[in-house]
Amino acid sequence: MNHYFPTMTKTTVSTWSIRRATADDHNTVHDLQKRLHRPPRSDSVILEYFVAVSNHKIVACAAVRKRNDLGYLYGLLVDQPWRRNGIGHALTQKRLDWLRDEDVLSVFVMAMFWNVKFFKKHGFTLVHKREVPRLAQLHSDFADRWSNRSALLYLALSSRAPSPGGTKRRDA
Repeated sequence: MNHYFPTMTKTTVSTWSIRRATADDHNTVHDLQKRLHRPPRSDSVILEYFVAVSNHKIVACAAVRKRNDLGYLYGLLVDQPWRRNGIGHALTQKRLDWLRDEDVLSVFVMAMFWNVKFFKKHGFTLVHKREVPRLAQLHSDFADRWSNRSALLYLALSSRAPSPGGTKRRDA
C-alpha cells in the first residue's frame, strides 16, 4: 500500500509516496547513491528497498533486511532538495512496520555519529558491536572496514526479543 504525504516547499506543495522498490528501480537508486557520494555496498539488494517517489521520480530510498527473527536497516538516502520534509522518518517507520509484520523480534542499524539522534527518535539505543557476534551473518556491512567508524543501534520490536548479545532479556 502506498501512503501519500504532502511536503511544503517555498512556493508549492509537493506530494510524495512510499512504495516497495522493483528491479526496474536499480539504476535510479544506484544513481542517487552515486550522486550523494555514497560508496557502493558489497551486499545490497534492490528488492530490499523502499523508495519515496514524487512526480514519478525517486527522491529517497532505504533498505531493510530480514534474517529469521533479526532485522537490519540500511541505505537510507534522501535527495538534498527533499530533506527536512519527514521522508527519512517515514521510510524508517515503513521499514520498522514491515519488520513487525514479518514477526521480527529485534532490529539493528549502523549510523554515523551525526545520525544517531535520528534513530534514537525511533526508539533505538546504542550497543557495542562486540556484543553482537552474529551480525556478520545478517549483512556484510558488519564486516566491511567502514563500519568501524559507525555506531551500532538496537531496537527490540517485541517483548520476546533477546538482548543485543543474544541472551534472554531480563525485562522479558
